[in-house]
Amino acid sequence: MSYSKEMLEAISEGELIDAQEKFEQAMILDTPEEKYQLAAYLFELGFLEESEQLYQNLLADFPEEEGIKISLAEIAIENDDIGRAQTLLNDILPSSDVYVQSLLTQADLYQQLDIPEVSQQKLREAKLILPDEPLIDLALAELFFSIEDYNDAVPIYEELLVAEDSGELASTISITERLGVALSRMGNFEEAVMYLEQAIERDETAEALFQLALTYYQLEELERTTELLQHIKELNEEFLQVYYPLAQVLSDQGLFEEAAEVAQIGIDKNPYDLNLYHVASIVAYQLGQSENAKQQLMQAIALDDSDFSKLKLAELLLKEDDYDDVIDLVDQLENSEQGHAQWYLAQAYNGLEEYEQAKIAFNLAKIELADEPGFIRDYGLFLREEGQLDETKKWLTHYLTFVPDDIEVVELLSSIGGD
Repeated sequence: MSYSKEMLEAISEGELIDAQEKFEQAMILDTPEEKYQLAAYLFELGFLEESEQLYQNLLADFPEEEGIKISLAEIAIENDDIGRAQTLLNDILPSSDVYVQSLLTQADLYQQLDIPEVSQQKLREAKLILPDEPLIDLALAELFFSIEDYNDAVPIYEELLVAEDSGELASTISITERLGVALSRMGNFEEAVMYLEQAIERDETAEALFQLALTYYQLEELERTTELLQHIKELNEEFLQVYYPLAQVLSDQGLFEEAAEVAQIGIDKNPYDLNLYHVASIVAYQLGQSENAKQQLMQAIALDDSDFSKLKLAELLLKEDDYDDVIDLVDQLENSEQGHAQWYLAQAYNGLEEYEQAKIAFNLAKIELADEPGFIRDYGLFLREEGQLDETKKWLTHYLTFVPDDIEVVELLSSIGGD
């Protein structure tokens, strides 16, 4: 048995001192092929220093083997030694047999550096050399997918489906799943469902099921969404991102007790997910637990002192007619001039019969919220109380373009002479 194999066995048994001894012997006594294989295994296992030593040893003996430079560049990338990686890759000339591989590695490097334009340039150059290589097409599709350029990614994925089905493309990435996710994010939900259903027939992973569930949610197929999310939870309770959408979809169906239970399990497993506190607050309020609802939002604020959670709390306090608390809370916001903050402030002042202050806040809020139906309705009703009937008609008529079946507003407009 080679020292390389003995080292790998020692690693698998947790005998790291013995593994180090076998490594030193392998460096001296094993064949180049054995050392090359060991270097690749060690890289995969995360033993970057030892892998680099082996590759350096091999490069010294075989300087013409430029594939070793690519392996060393990959180690440099893992070590964030970008300059060294670039130097190694730039040493490989277009005449080299591994030039295309070096271009792919450079593309990966520039993608990690968040310079997708250069990454795309490297992949395009590789494709000119090997126009029929599906792995290059896959790299391009993955690049477009990563920068959310789904319009360019989808046609490539569609072509790659043929290569995947024929066995020409050997990849750990499910092209069918990727295509479904890309279509879903483009808003093509019906087509996305078709591909995602195929993906889970081939390989029922939690991630594929999750993407399918989110797509069904967009189609408002709540029962199917619930079924899929529950299945994910049963498959893997540690798939933490399942708890918020499951609680939300249960809440959407009026299953508030079930939603509260799921949200609490999610919080217990991941107490840093603010969305879980938000949905827990909503369902607690629906269950008549107003104090619990407030506490959930207070916990969210304690975790992340952001305006978003504070606005959620302000919205809840308005429902409880806690107008003074709403005013105090809005004063604490980092951006108290934002539309929703001023809207809530206007409602609070209106509830306290401080109408001039309410008017100021409404006028500030309408700058941002002129097309938000809830605000338009509130503002229109406030203007009616102020006796500004022409403005009332203007705003409530605008509101009916969003909610034409609001009988109360239709009758109100009719009573004051609206069209």
